[in-house]
Amino acid sequence: MDSRETIVVPGEEIKLTIETINHSGEGVGRYKGLAVFVPFTVPGEEAVVRITGLRKNFAYGTVVKLLSLSDLRTEPRCPAFDTCGGSQFQHIDYQLQLELKQRLVEDSLKRIGKITGVQVKPTIGMTQPWGYRNKAQFQVNPVEGRIRLGFFEEGTHSLVPSTDCLLLDSQIREIALMVEEILNKFAAAPYDRESGTGLVRNVVIRKGWYTSEVMVVLVTSDEKFPDGFALAGEIRDRVPEIVSVVRNICINPGRQVLRGENQLLSGQNTITDKIGGLLFEISPTSFFQVNSEQTEILYQKVLEFAGLTGKETVFDVYCGIGTISLFLARQAGRVIGFEVSREAVRDAANNAGVNKITNVEFVSGKAEECLPNMVKQGINPDVIVVDPPRQGVEKRALQAIADMKPQRIVYVSCDPATMARDAKFLSFRGYKMKEVQPVDMFPQTVHVECVTLIERVEA
Repeated sequence: MDSRETIVVPGEEIKLTIETINHSGEGVGRYKGLAVFVPFTVPGEEAVVRITGLRKNFAYGTVVKLLSLSDLRTEPRCPAFDTCGGSQFQHIDYQLQLELKQRLVEDSLKRIGKITGVQVKPTIGMTQPWGYRNKAQFQVNPVEGRIRLGFFEEGTHSLVPSTDCLLLDSQIREIALMVEEILNKFAAAPYDRESGTGLVRNVVIRKGWYTSEVMVVLVTSDEKFPDGFALAGEIRDRVPEIVSVVRNICINPGRQVLRGENQLLSGQNTITDKIGGLLFEISPTSFFQVNSEQTEILYQKVLEFAGLTGKETVFDVYCGIGTISLFLARQAGRVIGFEVSREAVRDAANNAGVNKITNVEFVSGKAEECLPNMVKQGINPDVIVVDPPRQGVEKRALQAIADMKPQRIVYVSCDPATMARDAKFLSFRGYKMKEVQPVDMFPQTVHVECVTLIERVEA
């Protein structure tokens, strides 16, 4: 018999004290040495828990009854909190959220990177940790004969029909409800994932935080959309701040929503926003941080860690539309940005022109291919900044970075686990992590952004 089954079985109810929070936002307690993960709990609470699943080294459970409540438990503001799954920390006092995120970073460094003795500073939080998101990505599904916008329940394709996510800017929430109304007025057919028929898959709304310009993107199949221009015109007529309505034609669905050809339906192709006094034109598929207020804090920390004097050559790897590159260029000798998306590189070059910055250039291609080419050409940067996707830096790119032997590497991460893994790789190649600054880009969620300074310790 499996040894786990002698400890606990599915359906069994146990008494459990919650000790900490894991990287998915679930409370963690131990029952006879077995870790049990329980969502919507707070460290220090005692609960009766029903076991719902077993894995090799841990179990899952749900709360049957809370026997004691933490003083740091708060009432979630969102009525869909326990079904949507998008804001795992709403039930936790905000100051504790910041402390838990600091601990999550420390745990990743020790457990995954085997890194100790590094200062992880307190997480930089927000004065107002609600309504901060400048972008929303809604699913479109039929509900009781009407088109509804909402979000998929965590890990499923079950729609939670709501446009009223309290993490979103209030105007985005209002526009989403208005777009839902207009889609129903025009009887736009929602896409059916099982049959592969229908038209509208998603609605994406982006807002320039400092300019108030709004873009609405209708993500569709490649079916004919005869009402597209009229529908887009009505959307813009209703809200003057909407300066762009775009159709994104998604033929090959996947986890990435915006992945097809863009067709302008009304207005202009981009919206504009500011960060740190710099203007950025944002296209439908551009990556742009969703929390503009915290982005300025994040980028100022990147600049501080880069330690520029005005003479350095800097590489910005995974540069997107050039936001960090242009921040750095104002205090560097030369900046080269690398990005796989050709559209993003075009946007980055355009943004450099808009801001009249001339000491920056952008290269289109995979980092793991572009960086080794730089090594062959003998171009060696003084500082390298990396801002990779959640999966971290590709191993060949990481090796090329080490081969270039920059004095400083500034690592911007949205996943402490992959950051710790990559830092461990670099630690065997002459580098040492010096300092980590977590920034709360995503209040009410388990996610945390970090800026990390890694310095060369070998000549």
